[in-house]
Amino acid sequence: MAEIVELSSAAEQRRDRSRPWRNGAGALRTDEIYVLFTSLDETLTAVRAAKRLAAALGCGVTLIHLRTVPWGAPVEEPGGRSPLEAEAVVDRLAAEDVGVRVQVYLCRDARRAISSAFKGRSLIVIGGRRHWWPTRSDRWRRTLEAEGHFVMCVDEANHA
Repeated sequence: MAEIVELSSAAEQRRDRSRPWRNGAGALRTDEIYVLFTSLDETLTAVRAAKRLAAALGCGVTLIHLRTVPWGAPVEEPGGRSPLEAEAVVDRLAAEDVGVRVQVYLCRDARRAISSAFKGRSLIVIGGRRHWWPTRSDRWRRTLEAEGHFVMCVDEANHA
């Protein structure tokens, strides 16, 4: 396994780019709040938080699922459905009483699909649990921040 060493100047440039609201590089987009699908319960927690935030900002909520399709299957016709297409999930979202738009992106690599799914400097809400080891939500947060987005993580234990 190869080790990658990042030079300090490259790390500084990436840090500056990842938090544009701190160095004045651009305004945060507040015309839409995005929720990234991670798991059903975590996502519902994030939707609840996004709903309150959207009401305060006077904007809409869009739920994004970056669904990876294996290389053997055609992207246009993947096997199975997104969890967001299941009737039980639709019912639970309706019970939350949020006017949520749902977008499912079919892709080979979810990280490469970020630029297609989110507009620049977007406000993104992710649900998850805090752990001392990196979780899936933590990895998504770091990836999205590196792309220049503002990510709000919501711990489902505190918002049940």
